[in-house]
Amino acid sequence: MTGDPVVQLGRVAHHLAATGDAEGTIAAVVEEALALVPARAAGLFLRDERRGLASVGALCGLSPALAQALLAQLEAHPDVQALPFFTEDLRAAPESPLQAVAVTEGLGATAVLPLRHGRGLVGWLVLLSPEPRPYAEPERRLLLAFADLAALAVGRSRVVAQVSRIKQEWQAAFDGTGNGLALVDDDGRIERANRFIAEMAGVEVTALPGLDVASLFTDWPPTGDPFSEARRSGQRTSRFLDTVRGQHAVLTATPRQGGGFVVAVDDLTQYVRLESRYSRLVATAVEAILLTGPDGRVVLANPAAAELFGTGASQLLGQPLDLLLPHDGPEAPSGAGRRYEALIRRPDGVRIAEVSVAPLEERGTPAGAVAVARDVTRERLATEALRRSERRFRVLFNRAPLAIFTLDREGRFVSANRAAFRLAGVTAPEPALTLQAFVIPAEWGYVEAQLAGTLEGETRDFMFHFRRRDGAQRQAAMVVVPVEEQGGRRAVLAIARDVTDEVELRERLTHSEKMAALGSLVSGVAHELNNPLAGIAAMAQALSFDPHVQEEVGRGLDTIRGEAMRAARIVTDLLSFARQRPLERRATDLNAVVRETFVTTPALGGQGVVWTLGLDPTLPAVSADADQVRQVITNLLVNAAHAMEGVPGARGLVRTWSTADWVGFEVLDGGPGIPAESLSRIFEPFFTTKPQGKGTGLGLSLSHGIVRAHGGEITGGNRAEGGARFAFQLPRDPTRTPRSTDG
Repeated sequence: MTGDPVVQLGRVAHHLAATGDAEGTIAAVVEEALALVPARAAGLFLRDERRGLASVGALCGLSPALAQALLAQLEAHPDVQALPFFTEDLRAAPESPLQAVAVTEGLGATAVLPLRHGRGLVGWLVLLSPEPRPYAEPERRLLLAFADLAALAVGRSRVVAQVSRIKQEWQAAFDGTGNGLALVDDDGRIERANRFIAEMAGVEVTALPGLDVASLFTDWPPTGDPFSEARRSGQRTSRFLDTVRGQHAVLTATPRQGGGFVVAVDDLTQYVRLESRYSRLVATAVEAILLTGPDGRVVLANPAAAELFGTGASQLLGQPLDLLLPHDGPEAPSGAGRRYEALIRRPDGVRIAEVSVAPLEERGTPAGAVAVARDVTRERLATEALRRSERRFRVLFNRAPLAIFTLDREGRFVSANRAAFRLAGVTAPEPALTLQAFVIPAEWGYVEAQLAGTLEGETRDFMFHFRRRDGAQRQAAMVVVPVEEQGGRRAVLAIARDVTDEVELRERLTHSEKMAALGSLVSGVAHELNNPLAGIAAMAQALSFDPHVQEEVGRGLDTIRGEAMRAARIVTDLLSFARQRPLERRATDLNAVVRETFVTTPALGGQGVVWTLGLDPTLPAVSADADQVRQVITNLLVNAAHAMEGVPGARGLVRTWSTADWVGFEVLDGGPGIPAESLSRIFEPFFTTKPQGKGTGLGLSLSHGIVRAHGGEITGGNRAEGGARFAFQLPRDPTRTPRSTDG
């Protein structure tokens, strides 16, 4: 620091006083600070008076990182930084983000000088030196005196900027207001006016001073003008006037102290036009419109009101509104509107009107009401007739013995009668319920196609299987027709009935007739074939024992005997198929039947197949004919063994399982599976996929009949991983408890 401090401070004060704007003042403070003391960098940080946050005012030689560190330090410790703070050696200072950045950038000392103006803190001046250095007492006093000068200059520039901003804001508000404002002298000439007045006069703002206000209007009164009235009464005076530019306006003159007037001009052109438009609207409205005064009597009635009451509009004037449109309900709260229906008594009869009454206020004081009434007599009579028709339809709809329901385009139920609920086993309506939720998955594609055809305008009649909510599978016959919903969208009306019993009865009758005919035929054929076949087999066996028979002839005799025995087995199978005996039900352990079948069926032990038993040890007993169930299990296991014949490393899996309602059995084989074209026929009589001579095609058909006779289900199909799966399930016997069996 060199030179006389007083001279230096005087020069600084002169420089800062000569700087006018706030930005220049802040930059000058930083510049003078660097000229006053040996420092490498300086920064002035401003304080937001409302939020108390710091912001960068001006920087010289400060990196962005160091500036941010200083901001963080000042915001984190505002109370501490309200006092001068000198750090003579930053390297020895306590660790902080500021200390770390300053040392990294090669700085050694810092001085933080608060800038106080009046009672408040306006900012901080920060000086940074490249090397550690002491701040002697004279230098500290000089810096504090400089900080006072800087605070005074910054505070003054802020005040000047604030005054300028307020002046600009006032001018913007004065010019931007939606009405005209002017200061007028005693002679009615403009001293100052805003842009609205200039546009109304058709001149520039600068041309307004001295202009006579009366020259702006076409109907300025020669006597009793607003200025004369305001001067006489000493009160604000308003007058409706038309401007020279064709506008409708209201001028308000308010006397000023010291003479002259404050003039406000409001453009009412739009409101005048709206009033004219609304007058035409009221006159041409199809609804009756009645306007009342504060006493509730009619002061205006449009032509539609006269037509509604069957009288002239003039005869309605002065009539109490409550008498014309009586209201029997509770009174509406004060200041609130009300809607109701009123009976209007005309010379030619009674009309029903829909009425809406709204109160009118003027400056918070009740000023009457406006009532709008519409003749709804025909609508109400039609509505009542429709309501009676709908009630009759609803009674028929709900009492109909057939299920009737409607579906939208997405297959969701829109409405349903009681029979439909009973058919589906649903007790109460459920949101977003769809038909697909009941149709068995295998048939949904078919049903969906029928619905799609109906939505195209066709009527469809079809049958499908569905599952009730209680799990029972049933069959329904349904007719669907297209119907139109509101908005022109097409929907589906369906009528359905449960035909499960009919179909089963028809199938049983057909099956019984077929079985009777087949049984009669088979019995006769079996009787005629058994004796010859037995004779052929016995003769072939006897001849084969003759020692004189050649070896080749002996082999032929063995073939004859084998084929005769095979034919005899076929005859036996035919008899079994034709003579299915009644069920002899008793509590049956399905696991025991499976194990016995493996013991009594030697064919299962051959073919090189490895069997795995997965028998449920908690399997409950079922009420079943054990012998017939054993025949089903034997058929399924033998078929599986034959399917795996010749398959290297073939494995078979047998499992039993149970649910709350069923006990089941399944066998999974590792064979080639069932050809796709044969899947639909596997349970038909005499159909087989085995090579000729290997099977009769009666085993699965017989098994199917046995399982169905038990009230169960049997299925067959291919596995995704290869091979086939056959399974059946029988209904549980609720009177039996699970037996402890070893799987």
